[in-house]
This record gives sequence, structure tokens and C-alpha cells, in this order.
Amino acid sequence: MQNGHHTLRVSNLHRVAAQPPSDNDSLSTVSYDDSNARRNKRRPRRSSAQPTRRAFGTSILMNGMFQKLLLLLIAVVLFDIVFFWDAFGDEIDSQGPEAGIHKLHDKNRIDSALQSISSKLHAINEAKVNTNNNDVGLLSDKDKILELEHEVEIWKGRYEMAVSSLHDPDMLPLQNSINDEDAQVMANELSVADLQEEKKHRARNVERYGVDDHIVKILTAANVEIDEELAEQLPTWDDIVSMYGDKPIIHGLDTCQTYRDTVKPEARMLGPAGMFNTGTNLLFELMKVNCNIKEARNVPSVDPLLPIKYREPRRNGMRWQAPWGKHNPPTTHRGRNVAKAWGKGITQTDFFPVVLIKDPYSWMGSQCRHKYTAFWGHDENHCPNLIRWRVRDKDETAFVRVKYALEWAQYESLLDMWNKWYEEWDEQTFPHLTTRFEDLLFHGEEVTRAACDCVGGEFTDNFKYVEGSAKPQLTVHKGSNGLVKAMLQYGDPSKRLTGFSDRDRTYASKNMDMELMNKYAYVPPILPAS
Repeated sequence: MQNGHHTLRVSNLHRVAAQPPSDNDSLSTVSYDDSNARRNKRRPRRSSAQPTRRAFGTSILMNGMFQKLLLLLIAVVLFDIVFFWDAFGDEIDSQGPEAGIHKLHDKNRIDSALQSISSKLHAINEAKVNTNNNDVGLLSDKDKILELEHEVEIWKGRYEMAVSSLHDPDMLPLQNSINDEDAQVMANELSVADLQEEKKHRARNVERYGVDDHIVKILTAANVEIDEELAEQLPTWDDIVSMYGDKPIIHGLDTCQTYRDTVKPEARMLGPAGMFNTGTNLLFELMKVNCNIKEARNVPSVDPLLPIKYREPRRNGMRWQAPWGKHNPPTTHRGRNVAKAWGKGITQTDFFPVVLIKDPYSWMGSQCRHKYTAFWGHDENHCPNLIRWRVRDKDETAFVRVKYALEWAQYESLLDMWNKWYEEWDEQTFPHLTTRFEDLLFHGEEVTRAACDCVGGEFTDNFKYVEGSAKPQLTVHKGSNGLVKAMLQYGDPSKRLTGFSDRDRTYASKNMDMELMNKYAYVPPILPAS
């Protein structure tokens, strides 16, 4: 206390009295006069080097809630990047976008199967308790497994016959998990023998409406009934023979013995390879339900520690794709790349590929509908656009860039892509088969039997075709053809050149690999009149 004044030093700037401080003030000093409580504020001059203080209290960047939301947003974005890279990145690199899409739905399929198994176990426990009042506890894990295995064996024949026209889930942890109540009711009412007899009766008495026996046989194997409307739309067998001949073409059968001599039965496995849109999924579905390498059941399915999506659902040696990626060129990827879907844990030299080729004209039309990871200038009204339609004064090709797992490749045109991809496979000397997509469609039983025999498998006595698209109806494959639609598309000669301009057809006739065309009996179309 000096001269009747009390002096207090206050550090809080917000408690300074009414008059705003001058630029020369740095500390707030409040003096209280006993008589009039007069306030004085004095701040020493601030050096020009001293930074100016700023009040951040009102800045949105320093708001606590905003910071939390910002951190949450960053976390969500990072999660999405990682998730979609994992779901699509490697899958697209390895075998096109289809596996990435498949992967997004794996968890739902697995969860559904596990829920079905859990429900069955619960029903078994309830039945056990009801039939034995002294046993009031749940079954042990061992007893559960035994009961479940017994239940599966009972349902096995009935269920597979009842739902033979349905798709089996690709990646379920149990082959015969039952999740279709309608199929269960049907199977419960009809025995295996009843269903077989019904099928034979139906095959004998089906009304053909003038449809050729070859086509009737295919549709009957797929449980497709022929009515008058469908009969009018179906191609004639003469049309099909005029385009592809009357017998399937399979190259590489001379390599089968070499494969069987060098690969142990328990290590043998078979699956498709081929360019986009060549029926690789259809081949897998047909081999999966009609061929069995029995030794494959005696060894762990690749690696029991791998996630289920990498393992075979049936343990029969039939795999979804080549382990280096079915769409990838063999020279640069076999032994160098591991496909994320169905590629891990595989000795790639043990894998026997069945390579599918498609008529180049039909294949280019398929690319227009589903381009996968091929990119070239075109639109829905100008495709395949082999010769750029916007360039009128000269013939300039539309270059194609394709993303494979380990590289980008560039081709002069879609036709050049077809030429080079199959020329490369034609040079491979390791055991493999090559057959036509059209033979898989119109001679499916013969082709799949030959492939099964090639690897020493057991072929079914009751061949089943797969109606409905072999590709799940997901975004990438929306609109894909099922069996009937495929027959209408690829059995009709008038649809072969849909979208081709006269300049496209002329370019194709001059640049087609005629050795490949002759080898697979594809007949070039007649050129337009000049």
C-alpha cells in the first residue's frame, strides 16, 4: 500500500477495465484509489520483433467439436480408401473387376451360411432335449459336429436334386448348407429316385415345338422348359453349324498325359483362363458341379488358415480361375503374379488351365457391352470403333489400353488385342487345353467331360447345365446373358456384326490373324460391297 492506494497485478486480459488498451500496453495493471477507485492500465512498448497476439477463441478451426468432426471425417475417408483399394485394386489388377465385386458380397454369403448352420444346430439341441428329459444340457462341440454331418448326409442327395437349377454359393464354408426353405420342402416331399424319374419323364415327353434335338438336350440339362414363344426365338441347329461346325474343337489334349504324369493326383486342379467376356465363369460353374478329383478331398483345401474365399467350396479340385489371374497374359504373369481371389497358397505349376477363346467378331461386341479394364474411344452408337468414326479423311485405328495385374498394355485396336492375347497363349508349351466359348455353350457336356478326363477327374453321370447368368447379377455384370439369352445371341448369324461399320469390317478382314481363325474354325464374314 503506497499513498493510500492498493495496487493489484491482474494477468487476465479480459478483466481489464472499459477503455481498450493502447498498442504500448503489455501488462494489465489495475490501481484502486480508496477515494474514487480510479483504474489505470499501463503496457510497456512491445518490440517490433515480438509477434502480435491473436485471439483464437472464436476461430472455427480451434472449436473442439469441429476438430472432432474433422478427425472423424479424415478417419472415414482413409477407411474408404483402404477398403476400396483392398476390394477393387488387386482384384482388378489380377482378373478384372469381377473378383472385387464378388469380394464385397463374400461376408454376406458367409454370414448367411453360418446363420443357417447355427439354426440347424439349435434345432438339433432342442430335439435332443425334448427326446431325453434327463439330458437338459447342450450338446458338446464334438456331438454337434457329428449330428450336423449326419444331417448333411441325409439332405445331400435330395437337396442337390431339388435345387439343381439354382446356383450354389461360390464361397461357403460348408458345401451343403441349406438356406432355401422352399427347396427343403420340395426335397422333403420327393426322394432322389423320384426326382430322377421325373426328370427322365420330362425329357421323354417334353413338347419340342419343332426345336432340334441338340438344342432340346442342352435346355433339358439346364431344366429349361420349351414353350411355343421360346421355340420361335431359338436359333436353328443349321445356323449354329454354319457358324461353328457340328463338333467341339479342343486343342491341347496331347498334353493331358504329361500333366497327369508330373502332378500328383492330390495336387491336381483345373480352372479357366481367357480374355474378358469369354465364358470363364460359365466354365467354372459347369466344372464345379460335373467334375470331381476325388483325391482333392484327402488333403487340406490349399491352406486351412486362409480365408474361405481362397478355398474351394467343394474340395473337388475345380477352381474359379488361374492362380495368376485368368485374364492376365501368361508369359508376364504365370509364376510372377498371385491373384488375390483364389490365387494364394497355390503351386502355379500344378494348376491346369482351360483357355477359352471366342469368335473375335462376337467378342468385340461383348466388349462393347462390358469393357472391364480395357479403355478405347467409342460410344454406344459407335462400337467396336476399330476405325475411328470421327476421322473421315483417313483410316485411323482406336488404340486400346488394358490394365493387367503387373502392367498396362497398349494395342492398335480391339482386334489387335484379340490377336496378340491368343497368339501368346498359342506359344505356351506347358500343359493346358484351349477350346471355344461357343463349344462350351452348344457342346458343354462334351467339353467339360474332356477337361475332367484330362486331369484324371471323375465326370458326373447326370450332367447339369447352368441356367441363368454364370456371373452374379451385380453392377459389373448387369445384363450378362444366361444360357437361353446366350443361345439367342451367339446362335444367330445376323447378330455377329452388330455395331460394325463398313470400315471396321474391312480393317478386320485385312488384319485378322487367319491362322487363329482357321485353327478354331471361325469363318470370316463376307465383306460389304464397295
